[in-house]
Amino acid sequence: MKTYKTKYSLLIFMTMLMSCSSVLDKDPLTNPSSTNYWNTTIEAQKALIACYAKLKEPLFSGGPNQSGNSLYWEALSDNALNTSGWEGFDVIMRGDFDPSTTAGVVTKTWQFAFQGIANCNYFLANVDRRVNALSEVESKRMKGEASFLRAYYYNDLVQLFGDVPLNLEPETLDGDFQQRPRTAKSIVVEQILQDLDVAIANLPQVAYSDGRAVKGSAIGLKTRVLLNGKRYQEAAETAWSLIGDPNNPFGLYSNYAGIFFGEQNNNKEIMFSVLFTAPTDYHSMDQVIGGRMSVFPTAELRDSYEMGDPRRKMTIFEEGDPWAYNPQGFMQTGSTAEGQIPFNTMAFKKYVDTTVNNASGATLSDQHFVKIRYADLLLMYAEAMFESGQGADPRALKALNDIRTRPSVNLAPLTELTRAAIRNERRVELAFEGLRYNDLIRWEIADEVIPQIVYDKQGNKRRFKAYLFPIPLAEMDRMNGVWQQNEGY
Repeated sequence: MKTYKTKYSLLIFMTMLMSCSSVLDKDPLTNPSSTNYWNTTIEAQKALIACYAKLKEPLFSGGPNQSGNSLYWEALSDNALNTSGWEGFDVIMRGDFDPSTTAGVVTKTWQFAFQGIANCNYFLANVDRRVNALSEVESKRMKGEASFLRAYYYNDLVQLFGDVPLNLEPETLDGDFQQRPRTAKSIVVEQILQDLDVAIANLPQVAYSDGRAVKGSAIGLKTRVLLNGKRYQEAAETAWSLIGDPNNPFGLYSNYAGIFFGEQNNNKEIMFSVLFTAPTDYHSMDQVIGGRMSVFPTAELRDSYEMGDPRRKMTIFEEGDPWAYNPQGFMQTGSTAEGQIPFNTMAFKKYVDTTVNNASGATLSDQHFVKIRYADLLLMYAEAMFESGQGADPRALKALNDIRTRPSVNLAPLTELTRAAIRNERRVELAFEGLRYNDLIRWEIADEVIPQIVYDKQGNKRRFKAYLFPIPLAEMDRMNGVWQQNEGY
């Protein structure tokens, strides 16, 4: 059986080959000719790699010479603040936006996700052309990966935008894409779950290692989708199908900090990530996060750590901490940081190489952006068990306590599972991983929490606009009355 590496050396090529600027229609229309393409197994593999390509966009991960990356999503929650104008995260953070002022994060998230979906649709519609060249195992795995990725992109869309047009086939020039209504979120979610069931059935039950989705990746995402939909019993059962499996290849990693820098390769806790390999494939995270510090923690996040929790020091720079930009320490006289020091005298340490002064951008970063990890699965399981009325089940409490008591954290186990304990444990364990905003939306408390956050030294507080993003203005104009804008805009 032929194999290939998914270090994405071909991603840029395939993205250019299979994508263009439009979202629902033109992107698949510029795919290679189905008559001339799909003649070799290598071509099928390249088309699958293209399904991963959009994860390389900085809004989903990071990139070279960028002023921001996907960790900026944290600044939409109560965990972080943002002083950069990159892609308009700062405007959304403050709550000062409308459909005409969201050309960055809103428009591009919509665009990139649908381009990823188009690549997945193209692959799934054509891969069986190589059925005689691919082994049955390889064919199923490739279909499973594409199904997982289509579900991944669609899940982002429905969580941010609600109802979105559902399409599972490559578009054609004579299609109805300019008259197609938005599909109800509930219907899209059912398709997401169907895709994930295909992925779970066809992907190998092995540890995640090379960028290719595995069975555990799909189980983790399915649990997240079910939890977002408040389908707690199903979410708990899905998570337990892996957690309780004696052949489960995943587990908690002993060194918390190593999950994000220095010890990521073949890390048993990482279930899915976006991989980078310098010097040819890299991003500018250390420069953006470690030097410019235009996204930084809130006092509320800092204060949510209980006394003695070592994850606070592994996540947040505080005054006097060792810092490569200044031999005197963080926030001491003589700082050489490229950008402004945060007004609340804190910065994020998670993901940052603390030994490198990267203010000039000369040192390139290549650590992987973690998207799903085992600690998140355990916490989702604990939440699903509690919310489904099974909080007294010792398995639920154990899932949370396994995280608290693992080496490098070593906190005392809790004796009772409560909603407050679960939510706070998610907050501190998953801080600066881009998940907090979705949690606040799922718990329906964003409108209460966000307006309490001070975002500048003048004491101004943020506003919470709405539970959904607006549909991009260009899409609304293109649909010309077929769609209605989301409430609040």
